[in-house]
Amino acid sequence: MTAGAPRTDAERGRVLRAVLREHAVPSAALRAEGLIDEIPELAALARTPQDPSWHPEGDVLVHSLWAADLAAEHAMQTDAAPGDRERLVLAALWHDIGKPDTTRRRDGRITSYGHAERGSEIVRALGRRLGLPGALTRAVGEITATHMAHASVTGEPSARAVRRLRDRLHGAGTSLEDWAVVVRCDGLARGVAARPDASVPWLRAARRLEERRGAGSS
Repeated sequence: MTAGAPRTDAERGRVLRAVLREHAVPSAALRAEGLIDEIPELAALARTPQDPSWHPEGDVLVHSLWAADLAAEHAMQTDAAPGDRERLVLAALWHDIGKPDTTRRRDGRITSYGHAERGSEIVRALGRRLGLPGALTRAVGEITATHMAHASVTGEPSARAVRRLRDRLHGAGTSLEDWAVVVRCDGLARGVAARPDASVPWLRAARRLEERRGAGSS
């Protein structure tokens, strides 16, 4: 980042999009470009602690940048198109953006109840302010809103739950597969507390739905 007049929000949005689409390690590029300091919603993540039993890796910014890097790695490995890569990396970066507003200390624990829903609201407002495409903002907002859906289910999700989530994501211009990438990156970006991929049962159930539909139409 070069010194000079402060960038406008629209300029920040353009730089952010270039990082999302082009850089192999988004976390390093975001820091180099100064975007973390220039976008208050990102700066707030560094001031937001997490329960160390769930997130020993550190604050919300550490976790979110790690998740974004993992999403970029996935996009490279799968040769994702630039627009698909942009959506995945941004959703991973912003998936916990609601935590600064919802993080509380309760009975000696750090909680962030409702952060997914609040995060979706922030994503939509921030996307508009930065001049991001509406389709991108809607998709990332919906992934953010639903990235904890798996936590409400023990074991295998019902066909109804999977269908509802799949249709909700599709209606926002994204997919269960995109959601699964963000859920996977969220679980991995925790260091020694990394969790098994919570998206697997949902993708498995979605495949069964497709198989049944195919059998019914044959």
